[in-house]
Amino acid sequence: MKPSRRHFLGLGAATLAGAMLPENLRQALAIPAHRETGTIMDVKHVVILMQENRAFDHYFGSLRGVRGYGDPHAEIQADGSSVFAQKDGNGRAIWPFLFDTVHTSAACLKSLDHSWKGTQAAWNEWDSWVPHKTPMTMGYFTRKEIPYYYALADAFTICDAYHASLFGPTNPNRLYFFTGTSGLSVGATGKQAVDNVDDGNWSADMAHDNPKFIPFDWTTYPERLQEAGVSWKFYQEYDNFGDNPLASFRQFRNLDHKDWRYQNARSIVPGSNKENMHELEGRYLLDAFEHDITSGTLPQVSWIVPPAALSEHPEAPPGFGEHLISKLIDIFVRHPETWAKTVFILNYDENDGFFDHVPPPVPSLANQGGQTVPTTGEDYHGEPVGLGPRVPALIISPWTKGGWVNSQVFDHTSVIRFLEKRFGVMCPTITPWRRAVCGDLTSAFDFENPDAAWTAELPNTDDYLPQTRLSCAHPPPLVPEKGSLPVQEAGQRPSRALPYRFDVEVRPDEPAKLRFINTGTQGVVFRIRQTGKASEHLTVAAGQSSAFPCISRGIVEVYGPDGFYRFFRPETGIGFSLETPLKTSRLVLSCTAPSAVKAQVLNHYSGKIDEQVIDRNPGLFEISNLTTSHHWYHLELKDESGKTLLALAGHVQTGQPSHSDPHMGQAPPARR
Repeated sequence: MKPSRRHFLGLGAATLAGAMLPENLRQALAIPAHRETGTIMDVKHVVILMQENRAFDHYFGSLRGVRGYGDPHAEIQADGSSVFAQKDGNGRAIWPFLFDTVHTSAACLKSLDHSWKGTQAAWNEWDSWVPHKTPMTMGYFTRKEIPYYYALADAFTICDAYHASLFGPTNPNRLYFFTGTSGLSVGATGKQAVDNVDDGNWSADMAHDNPKFIPFDWTTYPERLQEAGVSWKFYQEYDNFGDNPLASFRQFRNLDHKDWRYQNARSIVPGSNKENMHELEGRYLLDAFEHDITSGTLPQVSWIVPPAALSEHPEAPPGFGEHLISKLIDIFVRHPETWAKTVFILNYDENDGFFDHVPPPVPSLANQGGQTVPTTGEDYHGEPVGLGPRVPALIISPWTKGGWVNSQVFDHTSVIRFLEKRFGVMCPTITPWRRAVCGDLTSAFDFENPDAAWTAELPNTDDYLPQTRLSCAHPPPLVPEKGSLPVQEAGQRPSRALPYRFDVEVRPDEPAKLRFINTGTQGVVFRIRQTGKASEHLTVAAGQSSAFPCISRGIVEVYGPDGFYRFFRPETGIGFSLETPLKTSRLVLSCTAPSAVKAQVLNHYSGKIDEQVIDRNPGLFEISNLTTSHHWYHLELKDESGKTLLALAGHVQTGQPSHSDPHMGQAPPARR
C-alpha cells in the first residue's frame, strides 16, 4: 500500500516537537572520538540509514564549498547554453528554481519519473531532463528549507561526488547497497537488474507470496557478515516502505521466527504492528535502537529502514526525514560512549526525477581508446550500467567532524567496501569496474587526529518541523516565467585529501591523440566531448595510461573528478603537458606549436598574465606557489586575437587536506 498525502499530513506537530536541532549537534561535536589504534579499527559500530529519492543539486546545490550551482566548470550544452538551462519540448530553457516551502507545497511534491534510463544515448549529452521528468525536475531547496541537513553538512562531512549505483529506481539501487550488485555480476540479467521488481510483500509475514514473482537467490552482504561472525541487524517497523530488499531473497522468506535470518533481517521492532503503523511513525524504531545501545547489544553493523512518512520519498517532505535524523542524533548524544565509537552514514538510494548537473561515470562497453578496466557485470542487454546521478551522502561521526567536503567518486557499493575495510569481509559481487573507480569512503575520515578544535555556526530552527507539516497544505509550486542560475553560498570548506594523480596531455608529434596518465591509486573515468560527436567515456585504472584518438578540427573537452577540466583545439597543432611535482607547490605548463604563436597565459586565480612566443621549442609557464589557491589551478592560453587555444583546470592532490575550489559559487569564467 502506497501511503497517501493524508497519511503524511497525519504526522502531527506533537510528534515533531522537541527536536533540539542546534543543541544536539553541538553536543555531538563535543564528544571526542574513541582512540586506541588511530586507525579504522577504532570503529566499533557502523550505523547506516538510506533515505529515498533526492538528488544532490536538489538538496545541496546551493551549499557553500561543494560542486553545486556555482561549479566553475559545469558543462556547456551543444547549443552553447549552460547545462543548468535544461530545455523543454518547445526549446524553452527551464533553470533550477526554488522549492518555496513557505508559500507552496513543494516539500510534499509527488514523485517524478525515476525509471531506468533506458538507453545511454538518451542521456549521454545530459540534456533530457525536462522532457523525461517534467519541469519539476529543476526544483531545489536551500539552507532555509532544509536547515538541519545543512547544519549536519557544516558540522560533519558531505560527499559531493557520491552517485547512485545506477540511473534507475529504488529496488536495483538498494540491491547494490545490500548485495554489491543488482544481479548482473552474478548472471541474473532479468528486469530486476534495472527496475523495481518485488511482490509487495514488505512485512515479515511471508504467507502471501506472489507465484509470479521469482525470489532472488544470490548471497547478500549481511549473510557474509554472519558467516564471518560480525554482528548485524535491521531496525524496521511494520511499515518499512519495501525498503528492505532482503524480503525479495529466497533465503529470507518463509522463516521460523527463531531463525537468525528472521531475527536479524526480517523481524519488526517491538510495539509496531499493522494497526498502529500510521501512529507516531519512527517511535518504535527509535526506541528499539536506543534499547540496544542501553543494554549493550547494539550490533557492529546496523541498518535502519525508516517508515514511508519519514523516508523523504516524494511526497514525504524532507522535514520529516530531518526529524528522524535529529532524533537519532539525540540518541547518540545521550550515549556518548557509544557515539565515540560509531560511524553513522546517511545516504539516498536514487534521485527520483530531480536534476543534478554532473553526468555520472559510466564504462565504455566498446573499449574504445584502450580502456584499461574490464566491464564484466556492467552490461545490461548492450547498455552500459555505470553509475547514476549524484545523491546526497553525509558521513556523521566523531572522526568526520569539521564541516568537510569529500570529492572522491563513491556509489552505494562504497558503503560495503567501508565495511570490508573495517571487518575484513569481502563482497565478491562488486564488479571490477566499480572497485576501480569508486572509493571505499575511508578518505572521508581522520582516524589519527580526529578531535581538532572546531565550532559550528548552527541555525535556530526550533519551529521548522511543525511548519513543514503545515506547508503541505499550500498550493503546488509553479515554474517561474523567467529563470536564472541559482546563487550558491559563497566561501570554501575544508576538503579531504584524495587518491587522485592523473592528467591528459597532447604530444607535439601526435596532435590528434589524447594521452591519459593515471599515476594515482584510484581509477578514473574521463568524459570526452568533441565537436560533432557524442560524448564518450574512458576508464583508466590506477597506475595505467591510455591513448584516445580525437578529431582534427573543432573543440575537445575532457572532464574528470575533483574539478578536472581540459579544453583545446586540435587544428592548432599545440602540444601540452602539465608538471605538478608531488612534494612542491610548483606547477609548470609546457606548450609547443608547429609554428611561432605569440601567446599569453592567464592564471585565473592570481590574475597574472604571462606572454611568450611558443613554437617547436617548448614554452614554459609556471605557477611558483599553488598554496595561495589551495592547489587549485585554472590556466587559459590565448593567441593575439584573444581566441582561447587551450584551458586547463583542476586540483593538485598532495596527500594533505586542502580546501574547496575558491571559485566555487562565484560567477563562472567566460566560456569559449
